Amino acid sequence: MAEFEYQNVEAWNTAVKLAASVGRLKIGSNLKASADAQANAFDQAGVACALIAEGAMREGPAQAGLYRDARAALVRCRAWLHVLAAVTNEQDTVFGNEFDLAEQASRQLNALVRSLDRGPAPAGPRPPMRGGPPQAGPRPGVPRPGGPR
Repeated sequence: MAEFEYQNVEAWNTAVKLAASVGRLKIGSNLKASADAQANAFDQAGVACALIAEGAMREGPAQAGLYRDARAALVRCRAWLHVLAAVTNEQDTVFGNEFDLAEQASRQLNALVRSLDRGPAPAGPRPPMRGGPPQAGPRPGVPRPGGPR
């Protein structure tokens, strides 16, 4: 059982996996730019984790705002991974696992934000999908046969 509420948020778990994966990357370059790009990607993944954890403890618009900020941090993490690929002369596919984790966490956050934007489900039974039995009489906008000419 989770000790804290944010541990139940799938996006947080995915973002933690992303941060761990970025932190474990072994870069075969001694360029400072590659070390900086990896450090910045790791930092942004950590920021996303922190924002998701903070958002899980809030309600309403504050929660949605923190989740949107976390999504932006994931975008910045992806951008730094692209920079890392460029300065190390590697294909983006080398960092495919990290890109996939960032994308998955972003999709999970999108789902959370959409559900928050919709608001809580109304209490009580759902109304019928259709308005009930058909009503007698003409439909609006349809001319009556033999009507005015």
